Amino acid sequence: MDNEIDLKADFLTFKNQIINKFGQQYFDQAEIFFERAMKQAEQGLIHSAIADGKFALDLTHYSNDQTGIQYLIGFLSQLHCDIGQISISKAYYELGLKLLDTNDRGYEDDKQLFANLKELIDGESWKGNIEDKMD
Repeated sequence: MDNEIDLKADFLTFKNQIINKFGQQYFDQAEIFFERAMKQAEQGLIHSAIADGKFALDLTHYSNDQTGIQYLIGFLSQLHCDIGQISISKAYYELGLKLLDTNDRGYEDDKQLFANLKELIDGESWKGNIEDKMD
C-alpha cells in the first residue's frame, strides 16, 4: 500500500493515518448506511435497520467528520427500545447524550430530542427487557 500508511504503527497512529487518507470516504459511506437504516426502519425492517445503523457507527470511527453522530446514536437507541432491548437502548442514549456539544447552536434542540428519547425509554422500561426474557 501507499507509503502514507504505516502498517506497523501503533493503533492510534494507524487510525489517524487512515482518517487522514480515507476519512471523507468513511464519512460518506456512514451517511449512506445511516440513510439506508432510516429507510429500513420506515419499512418496519427494524433488525436490518439496526444492522446497517451499527455498521454506519463503525464507519464513523474512521471518518474525518463526526457531524451528526449523535443522531445516529439516538436512532440506534430508539430502535433498540422499539424491540424491547432497553439496556442497549439506555447505553446508546447515554453515549449520545455525552456527545452533545454544548457550544453547538442546535444544542438545546438536540438536548430536547434526547430528553424525549429518555421519556420513551423510561416509558418502555416498565415492560422489562427482552434480554431478561431470553434466559
